[in-house]
Amino acid sequence: MTTKTIIIFFICTPILIGALLIRGCVTTMQPPMEKIASAELAISRAQDSNARKFAPVELRSAQDNLQNAKESVQNEDYDKATRLAEQAFLDATLAETKAEKEIANQAAKEMRDSIETLRQEINR
Repeated sequence: MTTKTIIIFFICTPILIGALLIRGCVTTMQPPMEKIASAELAISRAQDSNARKFAPVELRSAQDNLQNAKESVQNEDYDKATRLAEQAFLDATLAETKAEKEIANQAAKEMRDSIETLRQEINR
């Protein structure tokens, strides 16, 4: 090897390695379609659990966040879309849980009322 070749090798090698490392560190963000689909499914489950009646604020928040996530995908702001889709999923899950809790509370109240009615009948 000539001195010129050695100098070029020692100058170009770190530059190439640096370029490869930078390229490896830079990730191209993809639209968070799985998270959006999960949020849509969670909203659907919440609606099936009567969240419109028992948790309308949380359900509305989930729907708004999902819509904003879809708009962020259109604007290619994938970080924001990801956060909004995750928040929509959480809001929908909360709405579903609140609705199921309220339904369970109503069933428990009906059961207590039935037991009280039976006690009154027995004591007559």
